[in-house]
Amino acid sequence: MPRYATVAGLTLALAGACAAAPALDVYGVAPITKLARDAAPSNEWTTGKMDLDCARNEWEAFQVVVRSPEAASDLAIQLTDLRGPGGATIPAAGVRVYKVEWVDINAPYEPDKPSEKPNLRPDPLPPVDPAKGRFTVEPGKNLVFWLSVSVPETARSGMYTGEVRILQGSAPAASLALRLRVRSFALPKRPILQSMISFAEGNIYKAHGCKTPEDKEKIIRLYFDEYIRARLSPFLYAPGTMAFNPLPGGAIRWEFTLGADGKPTGEATLDFTGFDREAAYYLDERDAFSAFNIAPYIWGRREVEGKQQVFLYFADSKGTAVERLNPDGSVNPVFDRLVVSVFRGIAEHLAAKGWLDRAVYYVTDEPSDEDTPALMQICRLIREADPRLRTALTYDPANRPRLAELVDGGRSLISLWVPYCTMYREDVAAEQRAKGAKYWLYDVSTNCLIPHSGQQNRAMFWNVWQRNANGYLYYLSTWWGRDATPWDRPSFKLPEYTYQYRQGDGYFFYPPLKTYDPPTPILDHVVPTIRWELMREGAEDYDYLRMLEGLVAQAEKRKLPAADRGRKALDAAHELAESLSGAATSYGIRDLTFQATEGWTFGLEEGWLHHQAGKRSDLPIEVRTTLSDGRYELVLNVYDDTDYGGKPYSHFLVDGRPYATSASGAKGAENVVAGAVEVRDGKCTFTISSTDDGSGVIVYRVGLKRLVEETTGGLYAVRAQVADAIEALQAALSKP
Repeated sequence: MPRYATVAGLTLALAGACAAAPALDVYGVAPITKLARDAAPSNEWTTGKMDLDCARNEWEAFQVVVRSPEAASDLAIQLTDLRGPGGATIPAAGVRVYKVEWVDINAPYEPDKPSEKPNLRPDPLPPVDPAKGRFTVEPGKNLVFWLSVSVPETARSGMYTGEVRILQGSAPAASLALRLRVRSFALPKRPILQSMISFAEGNIYKAHGCKTPEDKEKIIRLYFDEYIRARLSPFLYAPGTMAFNPLPGGAIRWEFTLGADGKPTGEATLDFTGFDREAAYYLDERDAFSAFNIAPYIWGRREVEGKQQVFLYFADSKGTAVERLNPDGSVNPVFDRLVVSVFRGIAEHLAAKGWLDRAVYYVTDEPSDEDTPALMQICRLIREADPRLRTALTYDPANRPRLAELVDGGRSLISLWVPYCTMYREDVAAEQRAKGAKYWLYDVSTNCLIPHSGQQNRAMFWNVWQRNANGYLYYLSTWWGRDATPWDRPSFKLPEYTYQYRQGDGYFFYPPLKTYDPPTPILDHVVPTIRWELMREGAEDYDYLRMLEGLVAQAEKRKLPAADRGRKALDAAHELAESLSGAATSYGIRDLTFQATEGWTFGLEEGWLHHQAGKRSDLPIEVRTTLSDGRYELVLNVYDDTDYGGKPYSHFLVDGRPYATSASGAKGAENVVAGAVEVRDGKCTFTISSTDDGSGVIVYRVGLKRLVEETTGGLYAVRAQVADAIEALQAALSKP
């Protein structure tokens, strides 16, 4: 991890510049700093030496910026091996080099419309071959490289040195002295963070020009390698089966036994052949992927008397389906027997192979309160099949109160609640944990979009740790528009969906070219993003923090003095996590108390308060909370749009003070910190007001976040403190 002379400034030196003309200026910049193409050097750009600091079995990133007062061409980047103690070497081949590219986040959704106000932001990272790549820098513009260093698990700990060289033609033009401190500990091969981040394999085939089953298998495995490198796990978005499904026969399969009448008898035969082949390779041999989804949904929706209703059905690999209810409304016992038989067989097989602890059954996505009875039936059948099978559900009773009914004998029928990161409430989570449930968090557009800061992209995983969650879910990593790639249209709409995918929502990779369907398949590389790289860094951060927690617990049990150092590092990490995170104890609109006020409308189930603007209108609000008395930051989740219904949605007042969204062009909800408020006797009050300047306001949620007056340091300083404590604790625990 980079060391800093200041909180954000990366120390990096211009070790030498040859007499090449024109002169080149080279800077180092932290990976959490997103660089505009024409940004001028700032105090976050530093010269000097480049210091990196990371564990074994870890990747660490940094940026190299090249500038020139006049145009310079035929530039190249070259790396030397890193030489360490006792002749140890980390080869230059272990460093991945990418070129930072920019996309227009203001490009309209429609591919045929021009962008009226282009806003270029960095995101794609096409890989660079240092032996072949040649580059040009324009006056006043930045040529930015993103470098990721891989430290092998077997690397010797200590200090390593090397150089990053910038060539012009074949002549050295400038060089950066590089120092890498390798820690004495290694990140575990299998990630501690559990995760499921889906991808759409059809998009991948189209983007890479896959023409044969062999092409498709090769490119899927290449993306799987990227997941492994990022310490994250893939899965197919429901109703797909699980992580290995796109590979030949990779899904768990089952076939119903049919009677003489051609109908299922209630028995089933399971086939694990393809699944076992892939699981042995990925879960055993490579010890990758911390979680995977085992089976598709066993429910659907259909219209009955003009209303959409849920019905339960279960299908086998040949498409034979059985519904739970007969046409007369009675229960078909064959359905229950089949579900129990198949899921019991899956659990027993996974347990025998040692894979059950990573298995998850994703029951459904974002259910409504009205879905609760159907979910109850499904979860009870899964529990009957094998209580060791983990069930997962996005949302929790904080957002859908009726989901609290999903209990059996006082124990939660949901093993993993996965609420949206802004909807997590500690009091509700405490109630569910007391019933045996655990927590993950998921995100869609709060921390992971292109306009969000790099620190915000990375801090999501500090938030997961801070909320004592065990995992992270995101719905898609390669969901691109159909008529244009995200290179040209970072935001897009699909004809069959009303949802607007905006500015990186739904993807962390780009197609290898700016157009689809290349004539020759591209099967040798993928194009990750800055956001994916920062997620990798965040996943590594999470594992650092969980490792430290475990070591502190061991040291405290043995009453070792080193435990105090570890506890101080954890305290600093919690303080930092609270300050980094935009998350707060969150309350929906139906959790608030307010009176009807002129101009304000609301939707309790959907969760919004709305004023069209045109005049000031004050709306007093009371929040009832279980938080302890004290000062909190008020965090409002509000709509940001420079042109919605012919007017901007950005400005509003809180207790008479003006606030505004970022007006970044993202067109969606964002968190705005709206000052400090007091919680007294379980209540917090404030007044939100529309403005008379023509700006509307839509509020989705209200958050109360513990007020952090001062933190012990920036992200890298605290992470170094955590690493120091891990080393000290491991050394202390190794002694008899």
